[in-house]
Amino acid sequence: MVTPSVNAASPPPSTPSTPQPFPAPTAEEVRVLDDETPLVRLDPRQSAIGSLIVGGATAIAWETVELVTGVATADGVDGTPVTTPGNRPLLGFDGGDAILALRHVHLIRRALFVGTAGHPLTVQLFDGESFAAADDTGAPPVVSLLRIGSRLELRLEPLPAEIPLQTLLQQFGFEPTPYVVAREPRRR
Repeated sequence: MVTPSVNAASPPPSTPSTPQPFPAPTAEEVRVLDDETPLVRLDPRQSAIGSLIVGGATAIAWETVELVTGVATADGVDGTPVTTPGNRPLLGFDGGDAILALRHVHLIRRALFVGTAGHPLTVQLFDGESFAAADDTGAPPVVSLLRIGSRLELRLEPLPAEIPLQTLLQQFGFEPTPYVVAREPRRR
């Protein structure tokens, strides 16, 4: 009778795989986010290069990985603005468009883009892909952005037609972080 050798090569233990996200349409497959196709998932390259430009947005809200939140409208910013290492805003308005600097997307946890009732939001990516987000119920289109690992997901959120911005932000859990300006310490 042959006994197994103690030094026999055994297969390495398998490492558990991380859960994969459920299948979702890509930016190449979607032209309009609507009730039938409310979600699009960007690939890692689209999620990290250039800028994500959202046309038609009237307000944006953000939350960073450090749970710093803020809201920007055409009238200004409420909460704490987030600047990148290049001293530029991570998310802000430029010429009527909301722009997310994807080079520093690792700083953001989630965001919200709010449009005007009856007008779609348009999303443009650096590689020429684009799609719109339209709400057929008469409500302003609202697109939520969530960073999951190295990918961004954008989802059209169904909302009632008449909802004030402050109520909308509360429903999504955005409470602007008080902005504190750092200053030189006092010396006596």
